[in-house]
Amino acid sequence: GEPGRRAAAPLLARGWPSDGATLGGTVADYAEMLDALDDALDVSSPLRADSPVSMQVLVAAAADRSQLLLKAEALLPSLLLRATPLFALRVLPSPLSQSLSPAAGRRRRATGWLTLEQSRKLVLLGEREPAASQVPLVGVWVTGEASLDSPYVWAATARFSRLAAPAVTKAGPGGAFLLLVYQTPPAGEPAPPPALYEVAPAQAVHPAAAHTLYGVSMAVPLPPPPPRSDGADAVLFEPSACESPPLARLLSRRYPEASATATARFAAEATAAEAAAAADGFARR
Repeated sequence: GEPGRRAAAPLLARGWPSDGATLGGTVADYAEMLDALDDALDVSSPLRADSPVSMQVLVAAAADRSQLLLKAEALLPSLLLRATPLFALRVLPSPLSQSLSPAAGRRRRATGWLTLEQSRKLVLLGEREPAASQVPLVGVWVTGEASLDSPYVWAATARFSRLAAPAVTKAGPGGAFLLLVYQTPPAGEPAPPPALYEVAPAQAVHPAAAHTLYGVSMAVPLPPPPPRSDGADAVLFEPSACESPPLARLLSRRYPEASATATARFAAEATAAEAAAAADGFARR
């Protein structure tokens, strides 16, 4: 993914595997992943920008506290999408299409539907526009990404390919449809014209191959715990309070009264500390 963009994934603690290497989820874990994938690709809901695919992270600790096992998994439909560049069709001017023309309008991830008007100009529709259920849809548009191979672009096209309404969609031979990409340019550069592609999906026929689980594992060695002077079992991690300016700003917006009380308390404590320091310094003279 691009720097600064994070995908949301639950962190699940699991027991140490018997072979000491193969970490896997439970049936319930994968059932939740399937439900999350169906929700993510549900055409009745907006496509989530933070997590367009179903993911989870498993973690297990060795009994001797010598290492952690981490495994990130992603569950996807067994769907192959081929994109072929096309000569761009003209886009019918609208407030939506005009908002995507400048580079500033492409900083946020967004997607929607495409239809054709009588003069064969592309018409952009938002995800929740009522007209999307009343006209033949020929594809999707996407913005907020710098490249075609991003998870968000894939999810937008995969979601369209799952539309089970032949009377509403107007797909080409083999289920091909259009993809219009308003690419996000590098900072300081002008926005390029939107790029048009024909997307042809190919899905596995056998039900057992309807989904594919991808995973990556790693073992993280842990430093030995420090010895305890009292002879008790050593504690591996000692949590301590820490400061987070972004969290502080968030809490001050959500809980302004509590923030004001805390600020007053901290100011009073600081004043008292300064007074005590001044008194101590005077006593030493």
